[in-house]
Amino acid sequence: MSLETIFVVTLVIGLLVYIVLAEQPIWLALVISGGVGIYLLKGNGVLMSSLGTLPFSATSKYSFLIIPMFVLMGVVASKARLAEDVYAVAEKFSRRLPGGLAIATILACGGFAAVTGSSVATVATIGRIAIDEMKKHGYRVAAAASIVASGGTLGVLIPPSIILVVYGILTGESIGRLLLAGIGPGLLSIAVYIVTIVVLYKRGFFTERAAGHQGQQPESPALATTSSNAIAPRRLTSSNYVGTAYIGALFFVVIGGLYSGLFTATESGAIAAALAVVVLFVRTVRTPALFLGRFREAVSETAQLSSMIFALLIGGAVFTYFLVASRLPMILVQAVTSADVSAMTVLLLVLLAMLVLGCFLDSLSILVITIPLAYPVLNSLGIDGILLGILAVKAIEIGLVTPPVGLNVYVVSAAVPGLEPSAVFKAIWPMVIADLIVIALLIVFPGIATALPDMMYG
Repeated sequence: MSLETIFVVTLVIGLLVYIVLAEQPIWLALVISGGVGIYLLKGNGVLMSSLGTLPFSATSKYSFLIIPMFVLMGVVASKARLAEDVYAVAEKFSRRLPGGLAIATILACGGFAAVTGSSVATVATIGRIAIDEMKKHGYRVAAAASIVASGGTLGVLIPPSIILVVYGILTGESIGRLLLAGIGPGLLSIAVYIVTIVVLYKRGFFTERAAGHQGQQPESPALATTSSNAIAPRRLTSSNYVGTAYIGALFFVVIGGLYSGLFTATESGAIAAALAVVVLFVRTVRTPALFLGRFREAVSETAQLSSMIFALLIGGAVFTYFLVASRLPMILVQAVTSADVSAMTVLLLVLLAMLVLGCFLDSLSILVITIPLAYPVLNSLGIDGILLGILAVKAIEIGLVTPPVGLNVYVVSAAVPGLEPSAVFKAIWPMVIADLIVIALLIVFPGIATALPDMMYG
């Protein structure tokens, strides 16, 4: 690499960091910094041509329709109030276990994640149900909120996962394989979370008394709780079971269609979105105005979320074009292979970088920034692209609950008046350790992620 190219790469990366630190949208930072780099390396003509063609080429593929379809399915499922049903059923079957309500929260997050594909949506929806219930049964509010924030991270792993779809778009890996690969690690994450909750519950982690013994500040009076002995278990209705069955049906359409080969990933997303609209209609059929209102809200939210994702893809396309023009990915591949660095060392360094970035950026931004550089290097070292996608998502998940950004923590804190994010950050570290254990298990036993897609696709 020439000195001129080194200077341009350094300038562009510095500009990207500056714009991000200035709290501007990530897509804008990618477009501006990438555009400056293209101009300096290739000139104004190439810059104008790339800015004219890249936004279309980056978003016009038929397969990209899966993104708004998955987003619509998740938003409509939320409007249909399916989360309340899956939480009620999960609570019924886990109540007698140690930390039963916390376990029910994890199970509900996993179930609702199976139709949303969004971590923030899972936290916002399950949080307002689960935290109130745990407060009634004597749980520390900060500890209860930490369970919701951690459980919400399942939304970006368990299919249909929007972030796995974006990873597939960025790398060219099969989206169908990626969605199937998320099932095993998702179930493993749930199991590790449950074991962690049982251990914490037996150590008194969730009680107010335990907080005092550990020297933590007591909760504010507004967050005071009552004795668990005074609370009667809620009664399940047929509507709760039907709502949970709806979630199972939506998940089956997506995964069953992929596994059987009846649908492509895009087709399964469209069919599941249509089925979600039918579910919303069935649940509000007696009040047509309510259906129209919720459906209108769902379409509006879908348009907003999809626009944000596609803006990031456009920004990522411009920045990736600059990286290719600078030959930086190729140079990194050559440098790593010639240095005889082990694939495991490079993989761990990439995951560590994602963990650090997760403290400052949202998950999709991390993916768009890091994958164009990391994927070619790790692919050249023989790291399976499907496994890398799952590991990257797990690393990014941790960023959703760690300070200073920790988006899930801020979302769940906003749902509880008087609860400070700092209290949730202090309580969430056991669950972060659980996530690190899952990453270690996936590295040691990669078949957890790759076995199902290999069985399906060969």
